[in-house]
Amino acid sequence: MSRGNYHHGDLKAALVAAAETIIRDEGVEGFTLRKAASHAGVSPGAPSHHFGDMRGLLTALAIRVFGQLGAALSAYQPTDRAACNLRNQAEGYVRFAAANPGLFRLICRVDLINGKDPALLEASFVALEGFGKAIAVYFDGEAPDRERRTLRPHLAGAMATAHGLAHMVIEGRPALLFETPDPVQTFLEESLPVILMTTWPDRQSNQENSCG
Repeated sequence: MSRGNYHHGDLKAALVAAAETIIRDEGVEGFTLRKAASHAGVSPGAPSHHFGDMRGLLTALAIRVFGQLGAALSAYQPTDRAACNLRNQAEGYVRFAAANPGLFRLICRVDLINGKDPALLEASFVALEGFGKAIAVYFDGEAPDRERRTLRPHLAGAMATAHGLAHMVIEGRPALLFETPDPVQTFLEESLPVILMTTWPDRQSNQENSCG
């Protein structure tokens, strides 16, 4: 797209989209402001003009990624079983990471994004609110509160479990476990449900194990 084709207000969105494409293709390590400008078809100084620096642009992208994560997690419809809801949210979290490794790494990189940006804080809260509520219900604990961000052990522990599994996947660990054409998919389909069931079992023995 040439510069002359941009309408007022489109350039910032185009730069965020360009950043997303680069990180999907090359990871956060391959990202530069110059590449983003080139990909968007604008001058090298345009990203700095609109976002201040690389951190500003990547924070804007992280807000967008949290929106994508939230959409992925909301696709899992709540059931009347607390354990099933928690396992579904954790599975969605790990699957999102597997499908979007570069973008997932970005939202974890506090050195690259502004973790105190109000819009980012809101986007992350909205994205993970359903996950947090599922954790709270399962553990009979306090639900997330956007106005009072404090450490809640049940939330931290469950999120850490899902986060660790996600990083196992994007770091290629399934290849050490499975000699299959697609070790990641094998892990997601065969191992992940068992791990989640073992971690957060149904509390009543007469309940079905599957969340299908």
